Amino acid sequence: MAITYTWKITALKKAPSMDDLSDVITGINFDYTGSKGSGNNKKEFTFHGACPVGSPDKDDFKALADLTEADVIEWAKANHPVEHMQEVIAKGIAEQEVPTNNDVLSSELSWLPDNSAVSAAPEDGEDAEAAE
Repeated sequence: MAITYTWKITALKKAPSMDDLSDVITGINFDYTGSKGSGNNKKEFTFHGACPVGSPDKDDFKALADLTEADVIEWAKANHPVEHMQEVIAKGIAEQEVPTNNDVLSSELSWLPDNSAVSAAPEDGEDAEAAE
């Protein structure tokens, strides 16, 4: 089954003024998620990325209020090619399908420390010694 990909813009950076234009987008933060399968067999992996946006084109400038997510996704695609991200996502999904880095448990080897009793992190205001 093929991996399907989706974009989600998570944040934007802007310059209040640039080249006589206002509120110019200068950077994009995004999630690029790959999904494979469905239901209980669905596997997903997300690449969290960021990219700069080049100088604005005065003849093709869109005001901030008029931008759509689709517009910004096109800029992200132009400034952050997808091939590398798709490779990372494919590897992440493959690791979920056939794990290659699971912990070996003390129940599997008696000489390993008991890792089932890992203590919780101290709560705010507690020091580490008091939590033990």
